[in-house]
Amino acid sequence: MKLPASRRYPAELFPPQAPVADIAPAAPRRALHCRRIVYDSFARDDGLFDIEGCITDTKAYRYEEPVRGMREPGAVVHEMWVRLTIDGELMVHDIQVSIPGAPYPTCPETQARFRALVGLGLARGWRRAVDERVGGTQGCTHVREMLYQMPTVAFQSMGSWSLATAEGFEDVAARVSVQPRFIDGCHSWAADGPIVAVMFPEDAVPRRQPGDA
Repeated sequence: MKLPASRRYPAELFPPQAPVADIAPAAPRRALHCRRIVYDSFARDDGLFDIEGCITDTKAYRYEEPVRGMREPGAVVHEMWVRLTIDGELMVHDIQVSIPGAPYPTCPETQARFRALVGLGLARGWRRAVDERVGGTQGCTHVREMLYQMPTVAFQSMGSWSLATAEGFEDVAARVSVQPRFIDGCHSWAADGPIVAVMFPEDAVPRRQPGDA
């Protein structure tokens, strides 16, 4: 599968915009918990790439913890950071984990253990590898949750035509050798759908009919 060379396609080649569903007004309710997960990616000057993640949990009410005592609304329950350094083939060169906010003083003991992931690849079997090396009591649940999504973030950062067509990023795009495998990965990228038919005609297949084997 080759990425398309064109920046734009005529709008008439695609179907019209599908209706966007509205979310119904919420029932009367009280705020309980807020979890925010943020990922950022960077092209390093040394030719590698950094994928960074941060997860924070806060409560909307005052409560008491067994170790840290009384916590005010908005106080951090969890704050964990991960920096994953990879190359253009999605191989892990380095990983750094920091746990500045956690309810138990033993939580940061897991930080260095995540270096067991250095040398692995994100493209295949990543989640299983994370569970095997830092699963259960060997690691931190919340750090693992961030790591599970990092292959998707890497593909969004490095495997799309946006990078290949961005002015000033030609040298960065040249470092990337892994292309996305998103055909048949979701509704819009169905191999028999209109998007693939226009953008990747060499990978398109005839429209499947109900009852087809």
